[in-house]
Amino acid sequence: MSQLPSATPITEDQWITAFIEEWFAVSDGKADYEQLFLDGQEAFPVHGKTDPAEYARRHYKEAGERHLNWVRDPVNIFTALAAEKGLIKPGDKLDQRMLDYAYGIVGLCAKVGDGYGDPARATAGHHLRAVYGPLPF
Repeated sequence: MSQLPSATPITEDQWITAFIEEWFAVSDGKADYEQLFLDGQEAFPVHGKTDPAEYARRHYKEAGERHLNWVRDPVNIFTALAAEKGLIKPGDKLDQRMLDYAYGIVGLCAKVGDGYGDPARATAGHHLRAVYGPLPF
């Protein structure tokens, strides 16, 4: 695993952000932001001198089937909810207007959540967008 150049200082927040961004990229956006944030916080003290993107790729590969429990997949969640509530038949897909509507509701809720937490780091609104919002967010 490659080490970061010593002339390139990187803060914990920068390292965790880069780790999460790469994890999202290799998983095609299907990941749980909160879980990855916690994993990044845990990994930084030990792997903080390692390239965060490289570490994220290894972490993704080593997660194997475990990461399926962390999968970020709002479209399937919205689709299942719409079928449960009778808006569509089970097995049907949401059309783009319905997805836009669902993402709009996420945005409204996230605006309320922006008032909770530390705006410099993360708020409840950031978390809602990360879990249920469209990509890229």
